[in-house]
Amino acid sequence: MARLFRVLTAVPIAGLLLFMLAGCEQWPADPRASLANIHERGTLRVGVVEHVPWVTLGDDTAPGGLEGQLVAEFAGQLGVDVDWHRDGVEQQIEALKNFELDLLIGGFSAANPWQAEVAQTFVYFSEHSQPGALADHVMLSTPGENALLMELERFLFTRQDPQRYRPHLHESRQP
Repeated sequence: MARLFRVLTAVPIAGLLLFMLAGCEQWPADPRASLANIHERGTLRVGVVEHVPWVTLGDDTAPGGLEGQLVAEFAGQLGVDVDWHRDGVEQQIEALKNFELDLLIGGFSAANPWQAEVAQTFVYFSEHSQPGALADHVMLSTPGENALLMELERFLFTRQDPQRYRPHLHESRQP
């Protein structure tokens, strides 16, 4: 009897697993092939919003600050150049939603007002912004392009040590 029970329960479970695997075309989902397009173009299109010390803007085209440095390292890991874009935050959110940008950096918190409209990374750094309050920092990405987001998160995960960030953040805050 126990043998018959194992056979009868194993068949539906195996069928369910086959059904689930058959429905998976590509994982992670990348319906607009953002990651493949970045490699094909040879550039990562990144919007920047100044927010010291996360993103600092000077006269040159590449932003400074912690997130500017992280994105430059990420692009290097992908083997592509960075095409930096400067504009207002609302314009860049629209460009991100329209797939005209791949990423948007600017010291955004996880509680940003665009979280329902665009994708965001996991919280890669938390800081005490006010006594008793935490600011959880994320980077924004195109909506629904999980392959790009997962690649960025893998990269950020390897750099998650807060001690790595703190000296750079204090350095950037100096006048």
